Amino acid sequence: MTAPLREQAAVPGRLGFGIYLIPGFPDWETSLAAVRAAVAGGADFVEFPILLDADFSASTGGVVAEALAKAGPDNLDPRSPRLREWLAEAPVRVGIVYRSAWPSVDEWRAGDEILAGCAGMLCEHDARPFPEYAVRARRHGIALVPPLRVTAGPVTDEERDTLGSGDGFVYLALSSETGRAGTVDSGLGRRIDDIRGVRPDLPVYTAFGIRDPGDVAAVARQGADGFIVGSHALTVLRDGGTAAFGRWFSGMAAARSQPMRVRT
Repeated sequence: MTAPLREQAAVPGRLGFGIYLIPGFPDWETSLAAVRAAVAGGADFVEFPILLDADFSASTGGVVAEALAKAGPDNLDPRSPRLREWLAEAPVRVGIVYRSAWPSVDEWRAGDEILAGCAGMLCEHDARPFPEYAVRARRHGIALVPPLRVTAGPVTDEERDTLGSGDGFVYLALSSETGRAGTVDSGLGRRIDDIRGVRPDLPVYTAFGIRDPGDVAAVARQGADGFIVGSHALTVLRDGGTAAFGRWFSGMAAARSQPMRVRT
């Protein structure tokens, strides 16, 4: 099921757009309305959490941690009919897998039903050795998305192994913590070029700290194929409800058509 993820960023002159929403946040009906609005508004895929308890890595904080705690187990339990109802609204979805659901390569705890309909998985925790996790994901017919961070140096041997075994798209974090904006400059463009030197077939999505159309334009100028928004989307939904979320989402969707740097 890797093709749906790769194809989202294949439309010429248009960036791919992924959004991370949490079932049951800020309340059940609002979260349902949000996922429906995102899909109707053109989101290419919806990210959602797969976890068994509120145990997060250092990269997860702020409104995401708040939302996961507030949503509660009734909405997030991988076996919950209510969660299946929410997921049915998102035809292309990527599961954000937390350590409690997949603590080691051979210990998948969340059950297989939650994987039905997933086009990909992305580990919130540091899943090592990544190639072994990727093999296990492929046995379920699911792409394990390779996560990288913007750095000044070249692609390391470990990152090369991660890129070589991952699939779907490259998740390129602009900073070390959800919601915290990173610097978008020529360093991002060089990093994207280095990644494409290893996996030219995978679209590169930027994430962490993207909030508004100006951020979308900035990553487009550096050659990104797409972007993902989580923390700010949840903040808008919490503070302004579905009406504010709909207006914000429309603006972000319109910003996808940006002058994009020619790939090197």
